[in-house]
Amino acid sequence: MVHPAIITLGVQFSEFIIAGGIARCTAMLYAFKRVIAEYVTPPGTSLQRNLTSYLGKQIDYLTTTRHLAETMKSAIRSLKSEITNISLEKSDEDNKAHLLNWIDTFIKEKIVSADDIIIDRAMQLIKKDDVILTFGRSVAVERLLLESQAHGHKFKVIVCDARPKLEGRILLKNLAAAGISCSYVLVNHLGAVMPKVSKLIIGASALLSNGAVLSRTGTAIAAMMAHDAHVPVIVLCEIIKFSELVQLDSFVWNEIGDPDELVNTKTKNPASVLPSVLTPPSQEANSKAPILKEWRDIPDLKLLNLHYDITPASFVSMVISEHGCIPSTSVLSVIAMIKMEEEKNLKKLAN
Repeated sequence: MVHPAIITLGVQFSEFIIAGGIARCTAMLYAFKRVIAEYVTPPGTSLQRNLTSYLGKQIDYLTTTRHLAETMKSAIRSLKSEITNISLEKSDEDNKAHLLNWIDTFIKEKIVSADDIIIDRAMQLIKKDDVILTFGRSVAVERLLLESQAHGHKFKVIVCDARPKLEGRILLKNLAAAGISCSYVLVNHLGAVMPKVSKLIIGASALLSNGAVLSRTGTAIAAMMAHDAHVPVIVLCEIIKFSELVQLDSFVWNEIGDPDELVNTKTKNPASVLPSVLTPPSQEANSKAPILKEWRDIPDLKLLNLHYDITPASFVSMVISEHGCIPSTSVLSVIAMIKMEEEKNLKKLAN
């Protein structure tokens, strides 16, 4: 019951070949286009009813590979709603063509156009000689910096990164290739560079209803230190990442990664940095082994590799979305406004 395109996509998700909420949502929607295009309604049922059930099995499989991003949840809800509203008087082929066109429109309006608007608004906040701090790699932040450089803005970037993913290295490489003056630090060195920073710009995996930001682990530390240093914290976030959920910390829910990612490092045993005259031969022989290599042999030791953390709303100065620059606590108001607009549009179509 699982389409080959969905199986391939699930492997790409689980192996982090496709990562990031927007990239995963876009890839899922294109896979759904293949599923819908090749779907055949079984005898004795309707496309409206059976397709929703069939898509549900595809979604269940994707859930087993990785937890669904908030963008994916939003797209799935919208697609299911569109399926329930298709005309029973039209043929299956016409309805499938309508759904394929709807997916293309959704990607264009909710992702591509939304990012264009966000980048245009955020670009106005970048001033001459700014020192911009960012954490990890957000595609929206990367695009903002590259386009700002292309428009002639003069600024510097400090890329803050953290193990085990070290995603900031990709961002650093792309920015440096574009001629942007960059520095690279790990999260434990933030205190030394924060006095130079004029603003912190980050992406988000989700913006929760209490104004908290769900993002890559380490983001909350960067936001906290920026807040304490009176540095504005600016979040770039599309509306499809807005969530009605409430989460106060990273332990109520989180996605847990492979613990061995925390062990597989070139860091040596601290004894290896001592002069050889102070290091016994037995320790010197073992100093090249990674720290915690045998962590499974220690009964009371567990390694916890969390993918996300929660940045409290009090640390966030502004959220830039396609609906404008808003405080992070306005999530529910924006969601309510969008629902009202959708209801009005449905009534117009019905009439």
